[in-house]
Amino acid sequence: MPGKVLIAHADQKTAGRLKNDLVREGCTTLSASDLEQVRPLLHQQPELLLLDTKLATTASAEQLSALGSELELAEVLCLRLGREDIDFQQARTLTPWACGTIAAPNASEQALEQISILLRVKQAEKERDLAQGRLLLHQREVAEGLRSAAQIQRTLLPNRYPDCKAFSFAWQFLPCETVGGDLFNVHALADNTLMVYMLDVSGHGVSSAMVTVSVNQSLSDRTSHLVKQPTDQPPFYRIATPAEVLTALDREYPYERFEKFFTISYLLLEPESGRVHYCNGGHPPPILVRQDGKLELLEAGGTLVGLGGLLPYEEGEVLLQPGDRLYLYSDGITEYAAPSGEMYGRQRLMDFLCRQQQVSLDEVSSSFIKTLKNFGEEHPPDDDISLFCIQFNTPVKSRRACGRKAKPAQ
Repeated sequence: MPGKVLIAHADQKTAGRLKNDLVREGCTTLSASDLEQVRPLLHQQPELLLLDTKLATTASAEQLSALGSELELAEVLCLRLGREDIDFQQARTLTPWACGTIAAPNASEQALEQISILLRVKQAEKERDLAQGRLLLHQREVAEGLRSAAQIQRTLLPNRYPDCKAFSFAWQFLPCETVGGDLFNVHALADNTLMVYMLDVSGHGVSSAMVTVSVNQSLSDRTSHLVKQPTDQPPFYRIATPAEVLTALDREYPYERFEKFFTISYLLLEPESGRVHYCNGGHPPPILVRQDGKLELLEAGGTLVGLGGLLPYEEGEVLLQPGDRLYLYSDGITEYAAPSGEMYGRQRLMDFLCRQQQVSLDEVSSSFIKTLKNFGEEHPPDDDISLFCIQFNTPVKSRRACGRKAKPAQ
């Protein structure tokens, strides 16, 4: 029974026998012959104090009270060493902070058994404290990782819009308490083509955020060959169709490799005509609200990305008229639940958007978040909430309908 034991005994012969017995059992011992010697020895962090009851009966109440406080502060257990000439009830009253009494300390087997029990208790407490410390450290590391991942996720959201008079944009993003996997953006791929996408990686936490970062790189308009495929003729690239992009993503992100799948809406906008080519990979279909208030869903597409080409991706096309609006959103909106358990749902979203045709995009996006929070009575979302708004203003007949400079987003 390894451990450190402080023996405080007026009888040095008895103290010596206890010391020898404990050393044979693998303990380290400290010795004191009065209470004044005990207190400085507590700094050597013994697990257990063996206290002669005679020392307790000869000490003042102030000394005993101070010793009890120091034992509690140092988290040192105490056993009384009984004597035949000391009344048990008196010793118990004087030292209420002790764990028990060894009635006959000369009986080594009995004494060692009780000492062994308390040392095991102290060892268990140490192991518990170490485990709690490791758990706390792990929790701090996880929390820091989540904060870092959330910051990374936030930096990938649009901070500048393409300089394109044909379109206006606005967005809102409300992250859940744990890091989710929503991401959306808009880029000018060429002078006359804008790329817009919104994706949602399954699950939460750092692993989902890392897949989000990776997909963002795959959709980069500057470094990825996935959205702009190289050719031998000027301009030395070809803009991939939405269906081609989703097919390529499905190959690059198989579920077996990342243990994640994701949904995506991918659109190509033409500012000269208002034409939109799009494809959905298991993502909630974008909502098109015409200038006159009529509503359409852009439903062409296929399955989740990551299922290994289970079904081919189909492409859709729609022609926007001035004043028409497109809304991309994540299922964090439709699945946002009130305290009653009722979900917000797509129909409420569509009804809200149809009523906002005379309101600016910025006002639509900000007022929607307020409406959603009111529905959920400010309950924190369980998933990221993303809304990306697009308005077609007017066709722009220009060689460079999409300027190379970008203007700040919200």
